[in-house]
Amino acid sequence: MNDDRLGKAIGRFYRETDATSPDSRESARQVGTRLQRTPQVRGRRWLPSWRSGHTSPADASRPTEIQPSPIPATNGHAPTVIGRTQTMFSPVKAITAAAIVAALGGVMLISQPFEQPGSVPGAETGAVAPTWVSGSMQHVEDSCSETDSSNDGGVTRHSYECTFAWTSSDPRLTGDVSRPWNEDTYQTDAGPISVGMDASFLRNEGGDWACSFAYLVEGSSPYQEDLSGSRTHTCVGSGGYEGLTAVLVSKPAEGFSDEFVGLIFPGDLPPLPEAPVAE
Repeated sequence: MNDDRLGKAIGRFYRETDATSPDSRESARQVGTRLQRTPQVRGRRWLPSWRSGHTSPADASRPTEIQPSPIPATNGHAPTVIGRTQTMFSPVKAITAAAIVAALGGVMLISQPFEQPGSVPGAETGAVAPTWVSGSMQHVEDSCSETDSSNDGGVTRHSYECTFAWTSSDPRLTGDVSRPWNEDTYQTDAGPISVGMDASFLRNEGGDWACSFAYLVEGSSPYQEDLSGSRTHTCVGSGGYEGLTAVLVSKPAEGFSDEFVGLIFPGDLPPLPEAPVAE
């Protein structure tokens, strides 16, 4: 078959098979009729689970189909059901939740006490404030005894011990006290003069104190009058009172007892001043 005959055959074929164009309105009507009889399947958008691990299988006894939710109409007509609805965790809600969590975390950090690195918890609040005290040192009757005596080149040495009961405005300086002392007596033109070192050891439930003072008296009896008129006791704490110092000033009272006032404070006594430099 040559080109001329082929062209005529093709033209005859298209003329025989030519049909009129379909009516667009009729086609749309047919599609709408079929659409009402055809079950509709919506595409699902799967969201990542907020829970970790595997989800449990669905309960066969419970319906798995989500009921359609009506959307209220604003034009006065009946509400229209549009199928399944899902509550989405919107980006706005996510940002709001993150802001709330951050705010709560900041409040918790602010509410915690500030601590320096390496500091001991409670070290600042555990500091002891200086305390002014007053009280009495009551001699326990018939509690004194001489524990030693000697004579060395005209110097008579004696050792004594008595029991006292201290009562103070501060319970740390309240309790029974053992009070020993050593005394050296010298013979002078004015008569016997004694120099002594006195110690007081107090112990109670809170801790211990070791106090001492030096004195000068006429005679050698423990009942002789103190020439200084007052005594300054230096006390060092130990045990529960470790790191504390007390300085007490007492004056003799009736019956070989003393009245005192003083200060309890943290730390030690001031250092002794240095001697002046010789010129």
